[in-house]
Amino acid sequence: MLLEVVLALSIFVVAVVGLMRCLSAGLDANYQQKRQTVMRLNLQSLLDETLASRPVAGVTKFPADAYNTSYQREITPEEIRMPNGKALNDIFKISVTAIDSKKDNKVIAELWTYASL
Repeated sequence: MLLEVVLALSIFVVAVVGLMRCLSAGLDANYQQKRQTVMRLNLQSLLDETLASRPVAGVTKFPADAYNTSYQREITPEEIRMPNGKALNDIFKISVTAIDSKKDNKVIAELWTYASL
């Protein structure tokens, strides 16, 4: 009788440990997805903020957020040539980089814009 109880308890413990590992993995995946979502929203926000005014060439670094992700915005003037050889001025390449220090992960969002007056 005692052997049956010990065997039943050991099977129960193995099942509970397996369920706890699954729960832990699910929570970790949820946290990582939340960090990725916040990172992408911040990248979009920085791009939108840059487009709200006339771009000025240069590099701007932003402090780390609550998830220990830092951001950098780089604006560079570009020159595009038309098929007839004429240059288009006031074209800027805007690159925003998110650097996740915990995962050594970089996410870059880029766009090209015409700086209208």
